[in-house]
Amino acid sequence: TDVPDSTPDEQTTPETYLGYRHGTPNLAGQTVVEDQMGAYRAPVPLPRDEYAYGGRWSVGAESSTAGPEATLGLDFVARDVYLVLGGSGTVRVSMNGTTTRTVTVRGEPRLYRLVGSSMVGQGSLVLAVSPGVQAYDFTFG
Repeated sequence: TDVPDSTPDEQTTPETYLGYRHGTPNLAGQTVVEDQMGAYRAPVPLPRDEYAYGGRWSVGAESSTAGPEATLGLDFVARDVYLVLGGSGTVRVSMNGTTTRTVTVRGEPRLYRLVGSSMVGQGSLVLAVSPGVQAYDFTFG
């Protein structure tokens, strides 16, 4: 086709699932409480290519549902960061300590682009997630 290939040549953070069914290999030293609301504290700083829960989350088989004061931290290497979200609410995106945008989530799970850059780089995200929003998985470009 005439469409340029925009696949990064550099190694990026691997796809990261937020449900326990897929295991939690990129979870930063936390143990999840399956299928019930649990309280979490994210380590600071996060190790590269890892994520962590903060506040209250219910971690299910395929997704995690935000409770009160829920945050999701991620240290990544990529050009683009995407997250599949469902439910209803908002996600405030902070990149390297600066709030960059607020995403409104409504309805069935779909892919949301959280970060877009012209080049692959390392970054740190903190997402403030309103109660009831479901997070499924991070993908990277």
